[in-house]
Amino acid sequence: MKVRGAVAFLAFLGLWEAVALFVGDQILPTPGAVGADFWLRLGQKKFYVHLGTSFYRATAGFFLGLGLAIPLGWAMGRLKKLDDFLAPLLFLTYPVPKVLFLPVLLVALGLGEAPKIVLVAVTVGYQVLVVTRDSVVNLDKSYWEAFEAMWPEKRPAMAKSLALTRHVLWPACLPAVATAMRLASGTAVSVLFMAESFATDLGLGFLIVDAWGNLDLPRMFSGILAMGLLGGFFYLLANFTEKTLCPWAKA
Repeated sequence: MKVRGAVAFLAFLGLWEAVALFVGDQILPTPGAVGADFWLRLGQKKFYVHLGTSFYRATAGFFLGLGLAIPLGWAMGRLKKLDDFLAPLLFLTYPVPKVLFLPVLLVALGLGEAPKIVLVAVTVGYQVLVVTRDSVVNLDKSYWEAFEAMWPEKRPAMAKSLALTRHVLWPACLPAVATAMRLASGTAVSVLFMAESFATDLGLGFLIVDAWGNLDLPRMFSGILAMGLLGGFFYLLANFTEKTLCPWAKA
């Protein structure tokens, strides 16, 4: 796997180099030029300010979205009346690109950190909510039947609900939730870039747009590289979560 990854990476760099030489560095800088510029940025305090700002916004929004979506998805999957009420609204609004909510959030929450964090949370939350809800609804009936057969009838209903969540819903649904986290990692960074393109002077999104406006292509691609690494962090976090909490599943 590591060898294939290294080969794929080298092939990507070779293709990038060939295209850059073909179209010219005024359109696409070479990997070497971008690497040199990125190394230069690593020695600048301002770059870390942009990186840290984007990391804070993405992390806060990512975990806020997870914190709201996972419990709500479980509740919708288990409670039919709640699902009947919320599911139509969920599936009606799910196809709408969440970045369209940015102007509304800017008006409602101001020009600070809140609208950017909330936009990431909404984007992540929708993807995880749908997957979590569906994984509970479509859970194999044999899981429920086995749990019901082993559960003592005299135990309190609350204890039964907690045990069901811990021993059935959590193990069965977590791999699907981890997959949704992986899918949401790239989407979250994409909407963060859009959010940081407006009404802010900090963040990797601002750095990329500012460099583009000044035709500083190496700096622009350094920002793109940093934002890609940020998305990769959340992707690896989802993999780590799955391997740690459900080692029986293949990440």
